Amino acid sequence: MIKNEEQFIKYYQNKDPNLRNQIVEQHLYMVDILVKKYLGKGIEYDDLYQVGAMALISAVERFDPTKGFEFSSFATPTILGEIKKYFRDKGWSIKVPRNMKEIASSIPSFKEKLIDKLGRNPTVEELAQEMEVSEDIILKAMESSAAYSTLSINQMMPTFGDNSDMDPFEKFTAQDEKGYSDIEDYDIIYKVLKKLDGTNQYIFKKRFVEGQSQSDIAKNLGVSQMTISRAEKRIIDHFIQERDGQYA
Repeated sequence: MIKNEEQFIKYYQNKDPNLRNQIVEQHLYMVDILVKKYLGKGIEYDDLYQVGAMALISAVERFDPTKGFEFSSFATPTILGEIKKYFRDKGWSIKVPRNMKEIASSIPSFKEKLIDKLGRNPTVEELAQEMEVSEDIILKAMESSAAYSTLSINQMMPTFGDNSDMDPFEKFTAQDEKGYSDIEDYDIIYKVLKKLDGTNQYIFKKRFVEGQSQSDIAKNLGVSQMTISRAEKRIIDHFIQERDGQYA
């Protein structure tokens, strides 16, 4: 049987749909793991699994094994991005009351107006007064919208090996009110980096900011590529946990 790496190289060269389907089937476990993180939020498992599976197919088709990146590192943000996008497109109509949706959609414009007026982020009390609703309503609207918004954990990380002009992590990013999402992104990045020791911060910088391959980083640190691969997985897990904790 062809080894996993050889499968990707062979598919990259000949684009055989039968080989692509074989690779997809071998990696469907990733979809199952990622989908389970988003259960209980109003969308059925089967629907999310279908979205994740389609994203996995897209990741296999776009993956370039010659760049030295792990497929799991490339595919994970792609799958998560499509799941988040599905929540953005479908989530509002599933469980958020219409009036709450309208209030939540109005918050960014009122917030921006208050920022211009006050020179700082407004408090919940100030937002409530400006919108002429109770503080409790503002908090509930924020909570409701958080469950259905897309986000990015990586506005500043340049690449995971995609040949396209779009960073795979941009699939997470809401297009409206980009300034607010940037603040949230940098907050997550800052918190994660504080948890990492010097070596892992170095790996993060070289791997995700400068785009170096695992083998080059391993050579510079005098360790095995497997060590870097495991460290990379732990770093990604930190980001996922920090993001899920912030938006739970």
